[in-house]
Amino acid sequence: MRQFVKDWAASDPLRREQMIADAPRRWRWWHRVGPRRFDIAKISAVVHSLCDRDGVELPGWVRRHRASRPVPLTDGCLKTTPWTTQLMAEAPAACAAHNVWFDARSLNDYRVHGFR
Repeated sequence: MRQFVKDWAASDPLRREQMIADAPRRWRWWHRVGPRRFDIAKISAVVHSLCDRDGVELPGWVRRHRASRPVPLTDGCLKTTPWTTQLMAEAPAACAAHNVWFDARSLNDYRVHGFR
């Protein structure tokens, strides 16, 4: 995801629309039941947040994907803690639509040589 955010930051608006025009594909059947089953929801949440932030039109495939339970963008599970409550309160609005949670700072412009 970090590479996608870097590529997004370095792209012009036309290229951004091309980057998200087609939905990612699940190449193997076990991606739907294994630990990668939430990948498409995670990708959708990041794309949705970037589009909202930068004013890019949201492609139709993004709204179709939602995690069945709250999941963080990174690996792991969300347990009820004060940190989780704060994360959910400060997350981009698109996170609730996909049930995928991350800090808005995760979408900052990453440059080739590190953080901005």
